[in-house]
Amino acid sequence: MPFLKYSRRVEPLWKENESLTFKTGLHHTIYSVSGDRYIGEWLSNHREGKGAHHARTNKLYEGDWKNDSRHGYGILSTKRSDGIYSTNYAGEWRNGRRHGIGVCHYNNGGYYEGRWKNKERSGHGRMWFSDGAFYEGEWLNDKFHGIGLFVQENGNRYEGEWKNGLKHGHGKFFHLDSGQLQEGLWYNGVSVTSVMVDMYYRQATLQPTKYPIPKVERETCQTLDK
Repeated sequence: MPFLKYSRRVEPLWKENESLTFKTGLHHTIYSVSGDRYIGEWLSNHREGKGAHHARTNKLYEGDWKNDSRHGYGILSTKRSDGIYSTNYAGEWRNGRRHGIGVCHYNNGGYYEGRWKNKERSGHGRMWFSDGAFYEGEWLNDKFHGIGLFVQENGNRYEGEWKNGLKHGHGKFFHLDSGQLQEGLWYNGVSVTSVMVDMYYRQATLQPTKYPIPKVERETCQTLDK
């Protein structure tokens, strides 16, 4: 009985040589043409796994990679003039963008912690602004959107609904400097209808109103007849 012989498939020499140049597994420093350098894991010539990327712009990313992009958990830092790295962002990434839960330190001193989507603040989060203001609530596309609490630098605060970064819907504005509470409806940041009342500690505030708001009562027909 004759034996069947299978011919061995021979790859072209150029393809065989090219496969030998593919980086796979853990490698020490790899320099790019731009001057950046990478230390970490590779898969089929792509950064994949754990690694650190030092950019010539003094940016450093340490964390997870997938298909040559930041993907998973990682920390992005900037090298200062004194040689110390300061953290810009620490959290989750997807396809090279901030996505998931993370914290961000801004150059002006602001600080955000919460959810991200496609590199923008979206979902629930808290933001400390450089001027002393504070916000906690829902975000969408980097703006206040949904239910949230905003505290101004002077202590006055708004609790209620937001849309595209503006007060929009039902809310309460606490004028703590004057001791008054404003409750009503806002439209694109403008109060369209509201009720203003004095808070019980009005006289203890820094800038109390000169006169208290008088109590308004409806008179019945019986009262008018007296």
